[in-house]
Amino acid sequence: MSATTITYRGLCGVRITLNVDTTDSLTDITDAAIADEGFASNYYADFFLLRDDSIKRTTDGSSTYADLGLTTADELVAVLDDDPTTFTKEQRQVRKLEIAQLKRQGGPAGDTSANFYRNNNTYDITSLPDTYNANVPGADDNPNTGGLLPKRPWVAVGALAAPTSISESVDGGTLVDLQVWYDGADTNTYVPNATDEGQITQWTDKSDFAHNANPSGGSAKPTYENTVLQGGNGYLEFDGNDQLSVNPFTQLSGASAFTIFVVSNVLTASGAEYFTDTNTADFGMYSDGGTVKLTMNGYTRTTDATVGANAWHQHTLIYSGSGTPSLTYRLNRTTAGTSASTGSIPATTGAAGTFYIGNNSARSSGISGYIAEVILFNKALSAIEYGNVENYLKIKWGL
Repeated sequence: MSATTITYRGLCGVRITLNVDTTDSLTDITDAAIADEGFASNYYADFFLLRDDSIKRTTDGSSTYADLGLTTADELVAVLDDDPTTFTKEQRQVRKLEIAQLKRQGGPAGDTSANFYRNNNTYDITSLPDTYNANVPGADDNPNTGGLLPKRPWVAVGALAAPTSISESVDGGTLVDLQVWYDGADTNTYVPNATDEGQITQWTDKSDFAHNANPSGGSAKPTYENTVLQGGNGYLEFDGNDQLSVNPFTQLSGASAFTIFVVSNVLTASGAEYFTDTNTADFGMYSDGGTVKLTMNGYTRTTDATVGANAWHQHTLIYSGSGTPSLTYRLNRTTAGTSASTGSIPATTGAAGTFYIGNNSARSSGISGYIAEVILFNKALSAIEYGNVENYLKIKWGL
């Protein structure tokens, strides 16, 4: 007996090295390969030798490594059994998903550092536009009738320490709920252009809904600031009178859930300075002398979170419409407590039609400072999702 090795390329295309013996038969070797991948044996139609495809398990299974003249340089390749006369369309569809899933999870070794690894690595067959019911399309047993979703069928996302984008941070089904994305680091979103200290007449929305933000009138226009960068990026400067508004914004009216992210810096932390608001006092986040307060259609909450003067902060506001609490505020990736509240949290938002950035609806309590990014989803993000987005913003803005 003599120990040796051979390379094996499985159904998911990942190469591994198998430890074998020269007296092992080709059936023994390929059985070990099947066990390593973890699929049922009926997934495999055959295995062939890459340098000589006439050597294969179905005809040479009893021959040994030595008999076949195999060497450590040889490679065995698996072939999927995709025979439509043996397996239904549904079975074949699931097999291909299982194979792709294994590769996205890092292959048989679970190698998360591999270039083929993907964080979105668990399929949800019900998220496909159509599934098969035996041998026919099965729209009747597919609960997803809402059209195409990003990332299908890899809709579930895991916790990420360093996501590089919003799309990487959230589930595929969540991306369709991204209502606004004002990205201060993207100079292409500024109109007329990103000139230092130049006034901005539009902050262009990067979501699919074109909810562009414009000054409310007159000279109340924020300016672009890139003399002192944050995380290597420029951002908008508000003078206390400036206000950007989005109107109409019908998706806000009667919303039963939402999540908002804001990256900002209050220069003085004196008086009431709003980051966000609506015409019905929903989605309200503001600093009152450094203490963060929240508003929602007649409800006001005073948190135990404080922001210092001339310091960058992340604000996250999540409204779930139910549960305890149904309204959650997080400062710098940490959930804040509540020191005082007035009114009751409503079941839905009011009949809001205008969203404001950098000031309240009356333009009487504007921020004197900076706003770098604003993101809004009209759904309550999961803890993994909002944690990922917070990490994305933290890294991007050097917080």
